[in-house]
Amino acid sequence: MKYILKKNANMLILVALVLIICNILKALHPLIMKSILDVDITSKETLMRLFFAYFVVHILLVYSKNARNSVINRTMSKILRDLRKKLFCHVLKWDMTTYQKYNSSEIYTRLTADIENVSSLFLGTMQILLDDVLYIITVVFFMFFADIKLALIGSIAILLNAVVSYVFTQKVAICSKKILDKRDKENRQFSEMYNKSKLTYLFGLQKKNEEKICKTMDEELVYRKKWIFVESFIYPLAVTIQAVAIYFILMYVFHVDNVVSLGSIYLVINYIQKCRAPLNEIFTQLEEIQSASMSLKRINKLLNENGKEDIQKGEVVEDLKGDIEFENVCMQYGENKVLHNISFVIKEGNKVTIAGKTGVGKTTLANILMRLYPIKSGKITIGGKNIQDVRIQDVRKNISYISQTPYILNDTLKNNIILGDETITDNQIKKVANEIGFEKVLNNFSNGLEEKIDRSKLSYGQLQMIAFLRAILHKANIYVFDEPTSNIDLKTEDRIQKLIDKITTDSTVIIIAHRKSTIENSDKIIYLKDGMVDMIVNK
Repeated sequence: MKYILKKNANMLILVALVLIICNILKALHPLIMKSILDVDITSKETLMRLFFAYFVVHILLVYSKNARNSVINRTMSKILRDLRKKLFCHVLKWDMTTYQKYNSSEIYTRLTADIENVSSLFLGTMQILLDDVLYIITVVFFMFFADIKLALIGSIAILLNAVVSYVFTQKVAICSKKILDKRDKENRQFSEMYNKSKLTYLFGLQKKNEEKICKTMDEELVYRKKWIFVESFIYPLAVTIQAVAIYFILMYVFHVDNVVSLGSIYLVINYIQKCRAPLNEIFTQLEEIQSASMSLKRINKLLNENGKEDIQKGEVVEDLKGDIEFENVCMQYGENKVLHNISFVIKEGNKVTIAGKTGVGKTTLANILMRLYPIKSGKITIGGKNIQDVRIQDVRKNISYISQTPYILNDTLKNNIILGDETITDNQIKKVANEIGFEKVLNNFSNGLEEKIDRSKLSYGQLQMIAFLRAILHKANIYVFDEPTSNIDLKTEDRIQKLIDKITTDSTVIIIAHRKSTIENSDKIIYLKDGMVDMIVNK
């Protein structure tokens, strides 16, 4: 955030100058009226000059307000664009370990609701607050210029209002934080319920989920009521303080021995009355700042995450291939140890199956091979090269992967398959589609490869076949398939197995599977148990 403000320092200085000019002009009106009241009524020439000055100030004020709004909106919009750009780009560069610290709804809230809060802070709240503060400073200066003793009474009133504001906004801040925390909790709960709606229906969890989220909403309501209760005292206290100040000014004028000009009395009382609206706005904006500052802190928390992935760092190896060797590899997610002293060799061009019960670390093996997560100890080599020394970009370019859950983008079928690789032609896509029996589904699309994917109209197996097409067409030296034939009928599975056998002639294939047919057709089977190699079967 400091970098963004520093980058726009010149524009911020211009904003400050425009605000100062605008507020001086706004405060000049009563000062000119004071001079009109104090001038000799018979001095027509002087009066005409003052009337003209009043008119000029009024015109300049109109144009200065227009300039102020234009400069502020342009500057703040640029700052917000820089903030959004920096935040989005920063999050997209995270490594997988950093992503795991946050759930999707939390990151989504930071990137949307919190950015909107900060947007309202810069485009609305800060503009109003700075404008009002500068106006009050200008007013106090002009009050002392008119009459020091009257100005002291007015300044005390403003100071008392500032104290009241500080005390109550601190209490409001506590309530605001609790409300935001509860709102975040509601979003996380709803996101989890929505994403697992099938589970909810199957086990009849509707009532339980309703009670759970209603309880969180009731907790939020408690803090919101406290917030309303505290906030309701600010305005009446401010009005009372200003009324007492005006009373003391009038008492001072009636009892003082020295003559106080009518213009000075008008000026100070007018300024105190005109300060009422800015003070009320300041109180209101301070509350908004409390909420926006919480959002800004959360955004800064994301920006301060240092878990960036540098895919360009390391040795350049464009064609990474050869035997794959795991040597005493250990890996853990946080404090949870997943793999223990894993050691095995996969010969180049072999088809190897990683087998074992759910949760033994099969998918984790694929993740660390692609350098999605760091290993704690040990070494993984491909063709004798330690992959920790090779650029991440080159490691992943040479490995094609299909996950157990197909990742489908909200885009056309073709774009989902090529993922930006324009070298993949339509004919190549159709050829592989025919080989795996996907041509019937493809022909059903009215727009062919340009059909936009609608997940709700495709079965899980069809989505998985799209992901399989993507993996095959992105030619690589190593293919990793995580349950590639799950949710696919036996006929299609047979076609895919034949295609995998064809791939093996030029590439190494690693399959994570449970099905007996997949395991039997492998050159080697590596059985895992409790995060360790239980048995290796060579065929």
